[in-house]
Amino acid sequence: MGAGLWGARSVSKPRPRLERYEQADGVKLLRMLGAAVYVLGTVRPRGDHPGTRQTPGLPDVQCFLPMRGGARVFLCWEVKSAAGRLRPEQAIFRDHCKAAGVAHVTGDLTALMAWLVSAGYLTADQLPHGRQAAAWRARETEGR
Repeated sequence: MGAGLWGARSVSKPRPRLERYEQADGVKLLRMLGAAVYVLGTVRPRGDHPGTRQTPGLPDVQCFLPMRGGARVFLCWEVKSAAGRLRPEQAIFRDHCKAAGVAHVTGDLTALMAWLVSAGYLTADQLPHGRQAAAWRARETEGR
């Protein structure tokens, strides 16, 4: 942050959280809700082969949520930052999930929370204040 006009400090925008932190917090949340969580997207040690060594298109996180309406819910979550975009393989996987009736969320922790609210696993008042409005916006744009 450099000095601005008349020596005042300029204020820069806060950096968005890295996907790995969003994913880690989302995995914790899902486990707190009683989900059996399987993480496919991982960070490999330096010097190891880059990438996840998974089939292209598979989501970062898959889980089985506790029973709602007599059955467990299978959820796929592709973790993306606000600027992140799906690769073609990821979009195809998402489309297959939707066609098969499998829950699929694309986005950050807020997008996951919005889905959990819409599915009845959380209530809006349980969300952190800073994520409540964003969760509702994510939920509204998901239906488009």
